[in-house]
Amino acid sequence: MDRLTGIVRAAAGVAAVVAYQVGAHYAVATPGMHGFGLAMALVPPLAIALVAAARAAQRAWLLPLWCVVSGALWMLHEPLSRHFEWGLYLEHASFNLMMAYAFGRTLSAGREPLCTRFAAIVHGTLTPRIARYSRQVTVAWMLFFLATAAVSTLLFAAASIITWSTFANYVSLPLVGVMFAAEYLCRCLVLRGEPRSSLFDAVRAYRHHRQSR
Repeated sequence: MDRLTGIVRAAAGVAAVVAYQVGAHYAVATPGMHGFGLAMALVPPLAIALVAAARAAQRAWLLPLWCVVSGALWMLHEPLSRHFEWGLYLEHASFNLMMAYAFGRTLSAGREPLCTRFAAIVHGTLTPRIARYSRQVTVAWMLFFLATAAVSTLLFAAASIITWSTFANYVSLPLVGVMFAAEYLCRCLVLRGEPRSSLFDAVRAYRHHRQSR
């Protein structure tokens, strides 16, 4: 039952992300959808900020601050809506940069690489080969997210907004799946004879990591 619940939640999360990306691309590709586009740019980060503020120990001043910021954005919604594409770009680029930072900061001296932490959750004690490989995978994920942010920025600056939106909303997420598949194939070749883990094991390790934090 727990596994089924996890699958349902994961499917709902993926469906929500896909719906958002379709909506964001529709706003960019359809003339006159400035208000809808601004909503697509602002509602997700404001919702995340509201949940974070409500759960924080400093909620007594964070919630009023959230209300002030939301009110200010509403007062400025007309000029902001004329440039809503910037909000969508900043959202996409900043997410990938934050993911790169999440992986990269664990590579500093004295810290456990993030993928090594996941591998330890799945396997327990790690052999030197797995530990070394998991560090390399952490580097690979950091570079992947940095490259995604760089391509997003280049397309936003030099290509049409439709081209950028196609990459940001329809290409970048499938590329994450390609990255997972490529890493799994690489693991099968590099770590022959070592214990293997599935994608579901990786998902469970990530959930365990989030819950422990």
